[in-house]
Amino acid sequence: MNELLKLSATEIAAKVARREVTPSEVLEAHIARIEAVNPSLNAMVEKDFERARKLAKEQDERVAKDNTNLPVFFGVPFTVKEMFAYKGMKRTGGSIHKKELILDWDATVVERMKNAGAIPMGSTNVPELGFWFETFNPVYGRTNNPYDVTRTCGGSSGGEGALLGAGASPMGLGSDIGGSIRMPAFFCGVSGHKPSRKLVPLTGHFPFERDELLGLSEEKYPYTSMGPMSRKASDLYPMLKVMMGADGRDPHTMEKPVLEERTQEWAGRKILICPEPIFHRTRSTDYELAQVVRNCGRLFSELGADVQELDPRFFVHATSLWFSALKSSKNRHLYETLMGPEKDFSIGKELLKVALGRGDYTFPNLLVSLGEKLNIGGEDFAEDMQALAKMKADLDEMLGEEGLLLLPPHPRVAPKHRAPLWSPFDFIYTAIFVTTGHPATVTPTGLNSEGLPLGIQIVAGHMKDHLTLSCAEFIETTFGGWQPPK
Repeated sequence: MNELLKLSATEIAAKVARREVTPSEVLEAHIARIEAVNPSLNAMVEKDFERARKLAKEQDERVAKDNTNLPVFFGVPFTVKEMFAYKGMKRTGGSIHKKELILDWDATVVERMKNAGAIPMGSTNVPELGFWFETFNPVYGRTNNPYDVTRTCGGSSGGEGALLGAGASPMGLGSDIGGSIRMPAFFCGVSGHKPSRKLVPLTGHFPFERDELLGLSEEKYPYTSMGPMSRKASDLYPMLKVMMGADGRDPHTMEKPVLEERTQEWAGRKILICPEPIFHRTRSTDYELAQVVRNCGRLFSELGADVQELDPRFFVHATSLWFSALKSSKNRHLYETLMGPEKDFSIGKELLKVALGRGDYTFPNLLVSLGEKLNIGGEDFAEDMQALAKMKADLDEMLGEEGLLLLPPHPRVAPKHRAPLWSPFDFIYTAIFVTTGHPATVTPTGLNSEGLPLGIQIVAGHMKDHLTLSCAEFIETTFGGWQPPK
């Protein structure tokens, strides 16, 4: 493997600035890797190589003349989840009704990464409408895991996770409403961060149009969070600094947020561990993932941290609370979006077509649409929202100002394709922190005996993103971080 494919984005940018490598050389190394792995992964679904090469050549000329005052990610390639507006590229959301839609503007986070000198190479695959934690849709098909193509890469930022895990992109843009950044990062052996709620603007994310967020009330503002993904944890912090802050189009984003400096001070810090959390409707945590949490707990204890174990039943009702929070904020029903222009849309008929292998929609979307149509769960969420607020307050109290929580990102390593259908609520390990608003980072901790990625999830208080990111960098240094798949 080309050595450039093993570097972090910031290491690449430093090499470019020192004129040790040109942006074009960096780009070509990653394009070659994409062309080598994508036929078996189906991770990149829309290529933007021609424009990327043109931009890289322009950057070659600039750095040759003057290598001072370069933007933070000058000359570094990146990829974009297909659910982001990306000028000149499709934003289908994996829906057959949007399969020809090309946008002529950039999502705020895409624009900000470009302004930071990064070079977009193309967009990556997602589940249909971004719903479900396997990446498969009727427009682009299924994406495979780079460590084992018979397994899922996760979702909904699954294409990003797979491409990063394969070493074909140093960094990418994801989004997270149920663990959609953190599950793919975990399954594919890379790092991903779900920021504190309202830290990064939602402008340009599917299905919203450019100015649609201006009309949303606080109660109907989505729980979706934009966030960075990278093959090296050390890139998440500078990426977040580029991405965060108000943009004038998403009125709910924090105006001038301050991201505190990173730290490597662990002595005396309160660290909660929860190796085997208990959630209603999920399977129990596999031993190897519980041991990762325990091992990290021992590590921090040896460094002088105040390590305590959280009651494993603390999150027991999280699944129902997450669903209630999402339903209470919903602007449009999945059923209505899925139906699209088809006025004679029949869920029963479409389920039969899926069973016969001729469906236009995916099975999980059809099931949720059916539940919406039948109004399963009702419309009174006040009691659950109070319980969610109490869970958040209780966790904040236990964490204090500078505490961390360590727990598994999922109950098992990357499952085989379709296996999540038999345990559909396992996403709650990551999802609950979307609705509580806490920042959460996932980073790898090596490979298991089957060569599949292990990892850990790190949570802190709201606007304490620097703590989870610092912890992820420390764990990356200790356990070796991303390892190229064999």
